[in-house]
Amino acid sequence: MSTASRQRDKARSINLDEDDAFVSPPLPSQPRTAPGQLIGLQGRVHSQQQEIEQLRRELTEAQKTGSAVQLPLADLHEVAGRRRHMPAEKYEELRENLRHNKLIHPVVVRPRAEGGFEIISGHHRGDAFRELGRETIWCVLGDTTEQEANEGAFFANLMQSDLTDYEKYVGLKRFQSDHADLTQIEIAARVGISRGHISALLSFERLPAEVHAILDANKSIIGARVAIELAAATEAGKADKVIEAVQRVSEKKLDQTQALRFVKEDARRKPAAPAATTFKVKDGKSTWCDVRRARNVMRLEFQSEEVAEAVQDAIRRTLETFVAEGKS
Repeated sequence: MSTASRQRDKARSINLDEDDAFVSPPLPSQPRTAPGQLIGLQGRVHSQQQEIEQLRRELTEAQKTGSAVQLPLADLHEVAGRRRHMPAEKYEELRENLRHNKLIHPVVVRPRAEGGFEIISGHHRGDAFRELGRETIWCVLGDTTEQEANEGAFFANLMQSDLTDYEKYVGLKRFQSDHADLTQIEIAARVGISRGHISALLSFERLPAEVHAILDANKSIIGARVAIELAAATEAGKADKVIEAVQRVSEKKLDQTQALRFVKEDARRKPAAPAATTFKVKDGKSTWCDVRRARNVMRLEFQSEEVAEAVQDAIRRTLETFVAEGKS
């Protein structure tokens, strides 16, 4: 066999496909220019929007059958005013329950115009899942408008015994701003509680802004009944004392009853008594009489009872002469 024939046979034995298997595919190049980066970002946003639309369709289909859909926690967003207050110990119990047991009540959500979903109810379940390192949570679609969702949460919260009076006030103010045409009587009828209770909750409105800042961070320290009296003190010119009293309550230096007493005692405080004037009558180096006067009261203290008795008549005559001269 000629040399040329041997080289042709050797070339035919080379498997190009096997060589290609060991060659790493080229990495996609990243856009380096601003327009290129913008196009890439738009592509990712479009992809995310498609995913959210797909989730919306799944939720809608699940709603028809009464089933739930798992949604990414990152796509769930909170709306101010819908979260119900839950004491720390209750939240810990909820989280530990969900650590070991399945979620029984799905989170209720509704789609957002800007993408993702807003939570109607189930905020604490979502918080617990996040703390437990979960990435998704079972959700159902709420068939409500935004106003219905807000009002539904408000009405539900208002009836919760463990919701603080201050949180009820915040929800009531939001409801009032959404229904500016309603009177307090009409609001009371709509909400289903007495007008007196509505008025008591709205007394928080008359407290200083500094007190609201304290209550925003410590929602349970002041009840509506105490707020009524603190509001009256504020309007009577005692705003500084009200702020100080609530601050002391937040620092656990006073309870609510003591805070009211602190404000009221300051309001009744009497002017400080003037300092008493004193002088001594000497007999040589010793004190013969110690004299002390405070306002219209004069006190004389002698060395002995005998001296006091002996001087008494002289004092009486002096006083009678003083009175007689005053009349002439």
